[in-house]
Amino acid sequence: MKTKYEITDVKATSFGGLYVFSEFLHRLRFGNIFEEVFGHYRRVRKYEPWENVALQMNTILAGGDRLYDAQIFAADPVIPSLFSSEEGRSDIAVDTTLRDEMLRIGKRDQQRQELLFHLNELHFKRLGIKNITIDIDGTALPVEGHQEGAEKGYCPEEPGNRCFQSLCAICDETETIIAEELRSGETHCANGIALFCQTILERFSPQMESICMRLDTGFYSDELLKLFESYPNVTYEVGVPKHDWLKNKLRQIDYKSYHGSEREYTSFAYGEGLDGAFRFYHVERTLKESGIQLDCFEPDRYTYRVVVSNKPNVQPHTLFGHYNARGRCEKQIEELKNHYALGKMVSGDFAVTKALTWVSFLTFTLIGMLRKIAFRKDMAKYRLKRLRFMLWNAVAFWVNHARRKFLNIAPPYLGQARFRAILQRISVY
Repeated sequence: MKTKYEITDVKATSFGGLYVFSEFLHRLRFGNIFEEVFGHYRRVRKYEPWENVALQMNTILAGGDRLYDAQIFAADPVIPSLFSSEEGRSDIAVDTTLRDEMLRIGKRDQQRQELLFHLNELHFKRLGIKNITIDIDGTALPVEGHQEGAEKGYCPEEPGNRCFQSLCAICDETETIIAEELRSGETHCANGIALFCQTILERFSPQMESICMRLDTGFYSDELLKLFESYPNVTYEVGVPKHDWLKNKLRQIDYKSYHGSEREYTSFAYGEGLDGAFRFYHVERTLKESGIQLDCFEPDRYTYRVVVSNKPNVQPHTLFGHYNARGRCEKQIEELKNHYALGKMVSGDFAVTKALTWVSFLTFTLIGMLRKIAFRKDMAKYRLKRLRFMLWNAVAFWVNHARRKFLNIAPPYLGQARFRAILQRISVY
């Protein structure tokens, strides 16, 4: 049996669930924070700078991977009012306007960093966090074409291709980006890492009881370790490259297995730190699989991992358990690439690309804050792709009644009760 249907033009949007994100921005007073950091400069085609940034974040949450994807909201009757400071706006900024805004923001490196600092400080204070772990990692962002700043460098995903190098510091406890920096493709991740870390520690060390810095072997240097040792409340766990002196040492010392594990561990210390402080080298070795042909230059049957730390009285297997948790940082970077358009929004102008990369990190940070504040139980584990289905996608439309404007939202997939609970938690943040 055929069913009759009729196509009608209704003033509604399928992105009504983004009301949660817009309410969170208003609760944070994001516009005021943005103006405090960047200063108040002229409007661009009637939209405030922070409104253009909010619109670009909204585009990422809705699944946009390009700057011009903001045009999917060109005829949307709900989104323009959600992400603007003025009532009654019926249009959105076009992609050329957004690109002009990103150009100005991209030239303000210090302000972009300050906004991330400010949001994290606010979040730590509200949650009462006094001990944090910061994971620092870099990743290559391969691109096609000849964009400014895209050079041939270390790009394991697409060897020989042009790329950008992105460096970021992620707080493990809150899943927020504390600092970020975009570099040209030929820049090694360790270049300038001491200054990058010093900027973070100067800001957060006075506010925290303890900070633990975790980095892999690509960042190891004596300069970096001495920087960490100069702060009384900073500890570190840094992977160590296996130089010749270390290889000989690893073969001569005794190992011990804990709790029946196949892995074996040992530790040793040298007083080579700042002012003669001890550095503790923790080693993990694993027997190579049988049948694997040994390297002519590596006749040893074991695979070694070495981590140096300034933490005294820590068993090596315990330290490796904590160090291995930095794997969450790598998963979060993959999520940024796959869900938050990191490295996909690029421009011929390097300043624009830096701003767009920053917007990806900023969006990830705000969702990380929202996850800690408003989400509970299994929902706190949802990644952005799942949130689009469970929360962001909901039919909504504006209704004018008694000189007031109301947003009618159909219950999203997660249900009306949970949706109201999320909004209540945001309102008391």
